[in-house]
Amino acid sequence: MSISRRLGLVVSLSVVLGAPAQAQAPQPPVALPSPLPLFPADNWWNTDVSAAPVDPNSANFVSFIGAATGMHPDFGGDDPGVANGIYGMIYAVVPGTQPLEVVDFSTGYPAESDPGAPGRPAGYPIPVGARAEPKWIEGGQPGGGPGGDRHMLLVDKDRRILFELYATRWDAVAGKWRADSGAVFLLDANGRRPEGWTSADAAGLAILPGLVRYDEAFGVDPIRHAFRVTLDFTKGYVFPASHDASTSGNANALPLGGRLRLKASKDISGYPTAVQKIFQAMKTYGLIVADNGSDMYISGAYDTRWNNDVLNPAFAALKASDFEVVERGWRPPVVTVTGPTSFYTLTPCRLLDTRLAAGPYGAPAVPAGSDRVVVAPGRCGIPATALALSVNLTAVTPGTAGNLRLFPADASAPNTSTLNFSPGLTRANNAIVMLASSGSGSVAVRNSAAVGVDVVIDVNGYFQ
Repeated sequence: MSISRRLGLVVSLSVVLGAPAQAQAPQPPVALPSPLPLFPADNWWNTDVSAAPVDPNSANFVSFIGAATGMHPDFGGDDPGVANGIYGMIYAVVPGTQPLEVVDFSTGYPAESDPGAPGRPAGYPIPVGARAEPKWIEGGQPGGGPGGDRHMLLVDKDRRILFELYATRWDAVAGKWRADSGAVFLLDANGRRPEGWTSADAAGLAILPGLVRYDEAFGVDPIRHAFRVTLDFTKGYVFPASHDASTSGNANALPLGGRLRLKASKDISGYPTAVQKIFQAMKTYGLIVADNGSDMYISGAYDTRWNNDVLNPAFAALKASDFEVVERGWRPPVVTVTGPTSFYTLTPCRLLDTRLAAGPYGAPAVPAGSDRVVVAPGRCGIPATALALSVNLTAVTPGTAGNLRLFPADASAPNTSTLNFSPGLTRANNAIVMLASSGSGSVAVRNSAAVGVDVVIDVNGYFQ
């Protein structure tokens, strides 16, 4: 997302069948930390929109894009016409021990960039090899090269943190990394950028969860998330986007954060299995408009195993007219149970303990001012039919005063606290918390303190 691309002036290159891969550190892609898809089940990237209402202006939006506009896979393997050139986004998975590099954002959006992860020293876990080795950064050039969007996507697999940079480049003279913007996302939370803030993407969204990935297309499970799409002209933004990068004043230009959905009636049965999986995800989860760029370009991960002789004609066969626009800003309704429920006791069981090894039910501690989302069903004997939990919530020797709030993961955090705590004192409180009504069965905890806090959640029963 270069400055010119933010203004809608850059047209992406065509994707062709790549040449054999050169040896480079991020390839083949290292497995992302489970559970997948990235982010909680209630995250906007993972929300099933197959039954969401169609926007009243859908036909005009599609007409403005151009009904006959074909779709294009903006990913593939190597670009044989450019030294070190690639098609698609690179992502790298690094350990929690990876040293942090301070990034200078002064040339771009310093006020809207994260200096580092919450509760951690400033810096991004950029491997030293990225300074001089190819194919660590979008575009493939060592150190980022002289121009282009130059996105850099890094996953700390141990702390379960996603780091994303835009216009990333190594300044050898100054001996430091520079980028125009940077954003950090906790994989176990649904953190959204503050209103008006960008990220490494124009819309203020994370990039990695919206990529088409080879391991998903050719895996055994269906793809369970939306994809990132670019449009030449956009106007304003709607949820889940947080940032406006308008390139048009026309009321029929889709806003960033708008969602296109492949029509349920579109027959995809004649395509290869991997392509069918990609297209089915477009029906179930849709495409989220995340940046200005070439119309109907679908973002994906660089991988030399892609066969663009298959992908290119398959994608081109889908036209904008095969899509409809989901109601702008739509999000699933949060349902509150009002009828009678039955209570079932459980042998006390630990649902979350952030002092343990990293994972969906362990570390890291809940960062300052952030959330942690935990999926309850399937753990501690909690069934998928559970509607609420009876728990004991503990803050373990916090470093400062604050409070914890429990709430359904698909709802907003309440204004009232579940547990107040003081510096250095372990505090606990019993509570009943509703689970997400979306079907994920997840619960969230928010830490209001100025530092990270270790949290324990013990379950002793459930309601259904």
